[in-house]
Amino acid sequence: GTAPPGHRSSPAPPLPGTAPPQHRIVHRRAGALPATRAGTYRLGMPSPARSPGPSGSRRGAAIAPRAVYTRAQLLRLGVSERRLASNEFSRVLPGCHTLTSDPAPLLAVARAAQTWVVPGAALSHISAAEVLGLPLPYRLTWAEGAPLHVDLDPSRRRSGGVRLVTHARQSRRRITLPNRLVIADPVDVLLDLAGLLPHDDLVACIDALGSLRRRDIRVPVESVRIAAQGRRGRYVRSLRRAAQEARDAVDSPRETSTRLLLLRRGFPEPETNRPVADPATGVQYFLDLSYPHWRIAIEYDGKDHFDPVRARRDRHKDEVLHDQGWSVLRITSHDHRDPRNFLARLRAKIHDAPRRAA
Repeated sequence: GTAPPGHRSSPAPPLPGTAPPQHRIVHRRAGALPATRAGTYRLGMPSPARSPGPSGSRRGAAIAPRAVYTRAQLLRLGVSERRLASNEFSRVLPGCHTLTSDPAPLLAVARAAQTWVVPGAALSHISAAEVLGLPLPYRLTWAEGAPLHVDLDPSRRRSGGVRLVTHARQSRRRITLPNRLVIADPVDVLLDLAGLLPHDDLVACIDALGSLRRRDIRVPVESVRIAAQGRRGRYVRSLRRAAQEARDAVDSPRETSTRLLLLRRGFPEPETNRPVADPATGVQYFLDLSYPHWRIAIEYDGKDHFDPVRARRDRHKDEVLHDQGWSVLRITSHDHRDPRNFLARLRAKIHDAPRRAA
């Protein structure tokens, strides 16, 4: 029932309300948070209208959504022991709680862990991968119930707890993100993932880390290959094999899986995200995969491509490509499950390429 060591005796607001600055870290897939009007992310911060006052000690004060509280803070806010033990609250870390109906996201929980529960720890494993925006399977995400993984120096090791897994590791390089969270080196994160993910999923994570569209932490594929040669560990060979098949300038896991599918079926390696401009408007489009020599473009259509606005844009993109002599093939998740028809169409397009050029 006491606050963690070093915690001030005076009441304090919940961690996400301590006014951390807004940050511009990109999360396009797992772990993404909604953007504010300024185009930045509030890392689990409650809205000012609902956050506790400076003292955080008002009896019966509203509990902010998507925020992490220590047990002591909730008791000061008038939350009874019985209420705290009810389904209204969920424990996200040892001694830390959030509203079950509107729980704190991974970034807020990670900040709470590094401030209150395991100071000096670095996010690692799947937690660091999710913060980096790597395309993890949903079952390995925080929202699906995965625990928070952190690295600790062996001399400071503590046991884990509710949704917290600690790893005693020494001399691992760490980096500090723009949002001030500390994570393990991205290559070490990939090495952790090598023991969890199938080969193609690991390739997709390396592709994502080297994407040219990343704004903050970007590690080119060649840098991963070089760093992997100096790593040691049980799964380092898996990481090295995946790095050999990874490519820069890949923007989605389905682009990765389509490229690997083509290579394994005997097709030449396609170019990724080739730019093509509309000569009439100057608008530039990017082809997911392409064979420029044959003027064949391959576009992956996910669920978002069936949105009316996106569908109109895709139609205009196809018109621009057709006007310039390109043939467009679209591939879906169904084609990935059974690629025979798609591959037959691609072979036919390649066979007809000389006639189109003539």
